[in-house]
Amino acid sequence: MIDRFRRTWLAWFVIATVALIALIPEAFSQDGTARVIQVKIEKRKVVAPKRAIRITENEVVELRWSSDEAVKLHLHGYDKELKVRPGKPASMSIKARATGRFPITSHGWGQGGHGHHALTYLEVHPR
Repeated sequence: MIDRFRRTWLAWFVIATVALIALIPEAFSQDGTARVIQVKIEKRKVVAPKRAIRITENEVVELRWSSDEAVKLHLHGYDKELKVRPGKPASMSIKARATGRFPITSHGWGQGGHGHHALTYLEVHPR
């Protein structure tokens, strides 16, 4: 009887330990340890990073935008908007819950010029 109790207790201990280990990355992402990615726009084009922004599912990132012209940005799929003004970097925080390739578009340049083309893409890869 005691041997059976020990095996049952050990099984529950292992299950609890595995569950706790699985939650540790989630806990670290929620305490403000976001990865920072600098994104720079010049002459209405993203010049850094040169390729799509690549992150992993469940990752927390902060996109720090700078631009030589006022622009309103929209991250499709996550439905986030952000205004960036010249000389005043702006941040967009993302918890990558959905995987896929999401366009980041301009919804207005300078004094109202509207552009709705993709400046870059956010690629969220599965874990």
